[in-house]
Amino acid sequence: MKISLWTDTEDEKQAILDLTKKTFGDIEIANQSYFDWQYRNNPYGKAIISIAYDDSNDLIVGTSTLTPEKLIVDGEELLSSHSCNVQVHPNYRKQGIFSKLLLSMPEFALANNIHSFYGTPNNNSFKSLINEGSIEIAHLPLLVRPIRFSRYFCFPIKQILKLFDILWKKKKLFSYNMEQLDSDFDDSFEILAKKTSNRVSVMHNRTKEFLNWRYKNHPTRKYQIFTLKENNELLGYVITKIHYLDKKRIGVILDYMVDADFEDKTQLKSLIDKAISYFWDNEVSVAIATSRNGLLENDLLHRSGFLKVPSFLKPEPLHFTIQIFDDNKKHVKLTKFDNWFFVFGDYDVF
Repeated sequence: MKISLWTDTEDEKQAILDLTKKTFGDIEIANQSYFDWQYRNNPYGKAIISIAYDDSNDLIVGTSTLTPEKLIVDGEELLSSHSCNVQVHPNYRKQGIFSKLLLSMPEFALANNIHSFYGTPNNNSFKSLINEGSIEIAHLPLLVRPIRFSRYFCFPIKQILKLFDILWKKKKLFSYNMEQLDSDFDDSFEILAKKTSNRVSVMHNRTKEFLNWRYKNHPTRKYQIFTLKENNELLGYVITKIHYLDKKRIGVILDYMVDADFEDKTQLKSLIDKAISYFWDNEVSVAIATSRNGLLENDLLHRSGFLKVPSFLKPEPLHFTIQIFDDNKKHVKLTKFDNWFFVFGDYDVF
C-alpha cells in the first residue's frame, strides 16, 4: 500500500470518481463537473488529495482531501483548509488506511504552505480525526424555525398540524430596499465582510471571487440570494437553499451577514423575514441555520423565531474540529469557537 499526492491527471480524476461511486453510490460528489468545481476551480487553489494506492491491483483504494480556504485572523489573511470527502474502498476497510491517509496530510499541506485545517466530520469520521491529532472545538449550534411545519410529518399528524401552519407565516411587509441578487457578487460584499472581520477574530475571506465560485458557479446547486441596501450601500445579505431530506423540503440559511454599525436592526432582521417568506412560498417544512451566541446575526435569527435545538434532539452532533500543524500564535485563534464567524456556507454539505 502506497500513500501519495495526486498529480491532477484525467486518469486519477476518473479513478477517484470510480472510487466515490463504489464507496457512496452515484451521488453529487461523483459528478465530473462537481469534481472540477471543488478540486480544480477553487479560487484559493487546487485541492490537496492524499491517495492510498494498491500497487498489486493497480487501484486507488482511498482518498483524503483538503480544499484551500483563506481565513481572516485578526485582520490578516491566513491560508488554511477544509478536510472533506474522506473515502476508503469497501473491500479495503479496517486495514488502517483511513488513519494512514490522515497522517499523510500534514506533510502534503505544509508543502503547500497550509498550516491548519478544519473539519465538520460525521460520526464515522470524527473518531479517526481526533485519534490523528484534530481537536473538537464545538458542536455547531443548530437553529430551527418551523415554516409549514405540518409538511415535516406524515398522515395523520400532518393533517392535524396543517391547521396551525398559518401561525408561522410571515407577513410580506418589506418596505426596505431589498432585492434578489441575479448578477455576480461585487466589491460591496467585500466591504461588508471587511466590516464584519473587525468584530470577530476568525472568518472566511469572502472575496467576490470566492463568493461567485461558491454560490454562482456551483454546477449542481441553486441558491437564492437577497440583499438589503440603503443609498446603494450594502447593509446585509442572506443566502438560502432548499434542501431535500427524505423528500421533505428543508430551508437552509447558508450565509447571513449584516452591517452591525447600522442602527435600524429591524431593517437588518427583514432579510431573515424575506428568507422565511421565500421558504413559505416554496412549501418548506422547517428552516435551519447555524450561528454562534454573541453575534448580532444570531440575535436577529432568534428575533425571527429561530430556536436553538438541544443537543439530544440533533440528528448528529455537528462536530467542528481543528488541526494545527505548527505553533504559530495566529493559529491558536482557530482553536476557540467563540472567535469564529461560521455558517453552513463555510463548508460543503449544503
